[in-house]
Amino acid sequence: MDKTLIRRRFARSVRSYAEYARAQQMIAGRMCLMLRPLVRECPASVLEIGCGTGTFTRLFMQHFHPARMTLNDICPEVREALDDVLSLPGLEFLAGDAEQCRLPEGQELITSCSVLQWLEHPEDFIRHCRSLLVSGGTLAISTFGPDNLHEIRSITGSGLEYPSVHQLRRMLSDAGLETLLLHDERIVLNFPSATDIMRHLKHTGVTGIVRTRWTPGRLADFSAEYSSRYGAGDGSVPLTYHPVYMIAKKD
Repeated sequence: MDKTLIRRRFARSVRSYAEYARAQQMIAGRMCLMLRPLVRECPASVLEIGCGTGTFTRLFMQHFHPARMTLNDICPEVREALDDVLSLPGLEFLAGDAEQCRLPEGQELITSCSVLQWLEHPEDFIRHCRSLLVSGGTLAISTFGPDNLHEIRSITGSGLEYPSVHQLRRMLSDAGLETLLLHDERIVLNFPSATDIMRHLKHTGVTGIVRTRWTPGRLADFSAEYSSRYGAGDGSVPLTYHPVYMIAKKD
């Protein structure tokens, strides 16, 4: 996991992320809906890991009103996209790698959307999150399962390794957390061409999943094979996201 590369590519996508991150916006919205019956409306303290440009944060603040909320991200560059959120009372921004930096303790809720897959040691991270929660506190994370972007992986032979739902359940249990909700689904986006898919990934900072040097010839070959394997009758091509939602409690 090259975090320097990951940080650089996400930093480049700060201005375009909100426009292109359709699946991530859907995931953030669904996570908020799942949290509503499980978390009180005015939690005392909330920590969001990997806040990015605030896609989940803004939706969360429509439903919840924490007394304090810390927004963390590995890219300090996202700070410029968070001015509206950080103007609210009780909110602050903490730049740094969540696996390395000092995170605030005493949290009633720790949440993270579409981030766990970028961590080098997710099991250790979940255990660390438990140590930061107050008794009865909640951990709410969305990540991705094995079918995520499977079309790209089948052609390029590269991509992230995603844990199964069973493995994620075990991580929560091994960390001493009680699972309240564990749910996965498939979100399929359709694009005019495979080139548009690569543009979508670039503008959401996700091109770090593919270890390929994209020359014009290689991109043309990739597009042709993608269309051959997955193209629909109208010429469009699909891209599959496989989000997994986890909500657990510290007894």
